[in-house]
Amino acid sequence: MLPSPRDDERRLAAAILDGARRRQRQLFGAYFEGTDSSDAFGAAYEGVYRLPTDATGIRPKGIYRFFDCLDNAVRRCPEGCGKLLLLDSLLIHLNDDHGWSRERVARWLAGEPD
Repeated sequence: MLPSPRDDERRLAAAILDGARRRQRQLFGAYFEGTDSSDAFGAAYEGVYRLPTDATGIRPKGIYRFFDCLDNAVRRCPEGCGKLLLLDSLLIHLNDDHGWSRERVARWLAGEPD
């Protein structure tokens, strides 16, 4: 849990939740697949952008304009693996390497208990 999340981290958490509602299935190893799957970073992107129904192959460009924390905040992995990463990479790491749900990533990011 983060001791005191930044405002943009709370907004990013809300974007992840919004995007996760738009695509119901969790995805690993890619941002989007088909019409119903996204990973945590893809969900954040879809939380701020309107995407086509089939978003396969879309890369989250422009999201850094909305959330300075993505490439301006370094965090240690809360799973205890020792990795120290920029927040954008950490979201992908938690999703792909530790299998965290998009909702769990959002709760952690917002500083909420697990």
